[in-house]
Amino acid sequence: MTEVQVPIRLGIPGLHIRTYEGHADIPEMTRVMNAAVIANDSPEYRSEDLVQNWLDHPSSTDPHDDALLVFVGDELVAVAFTMWEDANEGMRQYQTLGYVDPRWRRRGLGTALMPRQEARLRQLAAGHEQPAPPVMATWVDGPDIGARALVEQRDYRLVRTYHHMVRPDMDSIMVPPVVEGIDIRSVARDELRSVWDALSEAFLDHFGAMDSSDTAYERWIASPRMDPDLLFAAFDGDEVAAAVQGAITPGENEARGYLRGWTDPIFTRRRWRRRGLASACLGRTLVALRDRGMTSAQLGVDTENPNDALSLYRKHRFESVHTETEWHKPLELDR
Repeated sequence: MTEVQVPIRLGIPGLHIRTYEGHADIPEMTRVMNAAVIANDSPEYRSEDLVQNWLDHPSSTDPHDDALLVFVGDELVAVAFTMWEDANEGMRQYQTLGYVDPRWRRRGLGTALMPRQEARLRQLAAGHEQPAPPVMATWVDGPDIGARALVEQRDYRLVRTYHHMVRPDMDSIMVPPVVEGIDIRSVARDELRSVWDALSEAFLDHFGAMDSSDTAYERWIASPRMDPDLLFAAFDGDEVAAAVQGAITPGENEARGYLRGWTDPIFTRRRWRRRGLASACLGRTLVALRDRGMTSAQLGVDTENPNDALSLYRKHRFESVHTETEWHKPLELDR
């Protein structure tokens, strides 16, 4: 066990911080993460198996160094992570995320943790070759005014807004016809690598970072959300032109009291765009989810997506229900 010191003393009796130790930590970590997002009225949900899959397949972080658990006595009250990814804009993003149990908000935990997390990011960056000036990145979930005040206080600037969108029912699903010469179908497991490579290529045109490493691929195929029968791809011969990943997370549905499937990620490779392939894949994915008993669907979208994805999803009757914002500031290396 590694105990961690933070630069601000909070005066909370019994407060101590340590790094992640293994699977035994996951149930309480998941509880805190979900309590935080529920308090923000977010429709997101993290099941224990999803959290475990992420921690078991780290590609740009070491959870045993970069995942912090904050306790008061024996009670876990906050979780924080650091990691890095290369952004399509050329710089490397050094990222921090934090979740505080709502019962322990407004006690200075975020204010205490953020300087320590930024110091860790500078330490990571100092050991890397930098192709461009690096940035620190973090996210604020919806109406979390405390988190927004903290990142503004620490000189982050708002760079992007994302919407969580929900299709409230599965009535009257639009299923566009197949484009001539294109075959749209669910994929076989031995085709997953081709879909991943196409996804990685397509997202090179998007804002932000896309982890396309082999470890990220292993994490993707090992995810409990992975069901090739719900992953619909448009094939032009042997090439994957577009795809929509459908998914069902039973733990989420049970905890939230709905029957809702995912249709995320959605992509089309550049040379096949403007042909309606994403729309055609999305319609077929929605039908497959409906046939599995789902009564609604959800996805996430960058509101400034250059291919006007927001309009596509609205045509398929998805409605924006929640926002998340991304914030950056320059990472100044210690000299």
